[in-house]
Amino acid sequence: MNLYRHKEWAAYRAEQIRLHGGVCAHCLRSGNEVVLQVHHRDYVAGRLPWEYPYEECEVLCRGCHAKEHGVIKPSKDWVLIGHDDLGGLDGECEQCGQALRYAHMVFHPKWWAMVVGEKCCDDLTEGTVGTESHAEFLNFLDRRKRFVGSNKWQAESDGSLSIRRSGIAILIVSTAPGQFRFHLDEVRGKVDHQTMLEAKIRAFDFVESGKAAAYLAERRQKAKSARHRSS
Repeated sequence: MNLYRHKEWAAYRAEQIRLHGGVCAHCLRSGNEVVLQVHHRDYVAGRLPWEYPYEECEVLCRGCHAKEHGVIKPSKDWVLIGHDDLGGLDGECEQCGQALRYAHMVFHPKWWAMVVGEKCCDDLTEGTVGTESHAEFLNFLDRRKRFVGSNKWQAESDGSLSIRRSGIAILIVSTAPGQFRFHLDEVRGKVDHQTMLEAKIRAFDFVESGKAAAYLAERRQKAKSARHRSS
């Protein structure tokens, strides 16, 4: 559980920043220039991050906070490790503080993972990987939207839906009220999803990644080997 996602922490952090005038206590830069964080001068075992008296904390920018802990964030050699569509401006770039919808996760072995925007991703990876991967990700999302809303879905007599994608037959079935599974070719799925839409999305992601084709090929090879052993 990430304690720093709790509403109690969000309220405590906002109050601390307000009490400290909205500036870093060390470099005096404002929240309009940098990402402000709450620094706990000491930690007490069993005490939640928002349970500290205000005077036991101070507000620092990310850089000064890192220096306070004896850690300086690397400025290069970051690697892009993933993306996410937050659905709205619900995220925040951990590098510059800008609101994000499309989040890019970067990693550095001497730091940790960070969620950043497209431009900061380019800066940290020293290239255009952020811009390029962002375009690829948007293209992927567009293909997924067209897939789930395609008029090629066929309704079967039992209420299930079927379609073919990349040569693979996909069947979405209802296993119980509010539970849906997808089957691929002759292989029946085992994981339930809460909505038909979610099942379609998971099926698309599995097929699009190439994992479905590899999985089916492996199963068929095992079945073929088993038949040979029994003959």
